[in-house]
Amino acid sequence: MQPNDNEHIRVIITDDHALYRAGVKTSLSFRKRIKVIGEAENGLRLLELLEKVQPDVILLDIQMPVMDGMAALPQVKKLFPHIKVIILSFMDDQSMITKVMELGANAYLPKTSDPEIIYEAIQTCFEKEYYHNAYTARSLHNISQPE
Repeated sequence: MQPNDNEHIRVIITDDHALYRAGVKTSLSFRKRIKVIGEAENGLRLLELLEKVQPDVILLDIQMPVMDGMAALPQVKKLFPHIKVIILSFMDDQSMITKVMELGANAYLPKTSDPEIIYEAIQTCFEKEYYHNAYTARSLHNISQPE
């Protein structure tokens, strides 16, 4: 599914740190194909926002107050299976990455990712469903190769 020249990939950023949301939003604002259509500070606010607007891609933090990303992800995927979800987190726990992929995440990125990588992941998930990097490759390998 590829937007034509007049279409944008609509994105919602969900993170409890306003400064991080602002930084990601600013870095994405330089991309013609991306339009940030909303922000949420936790999973509950995200679900409320999804009742009003439907993005193509959600950038979702795992650790947030009220409702974290691990609780919000399955609900988003159940209610809106067409929306792509990219997990952005400081956590680098292999079992947690495997878990979010099993819950339906389309990609996992460390929060330290370069803005170019975040943009590439958004585009790839939008066009091809999944974005694989070293984190998700290890997780998928562990799922298919149980110890």
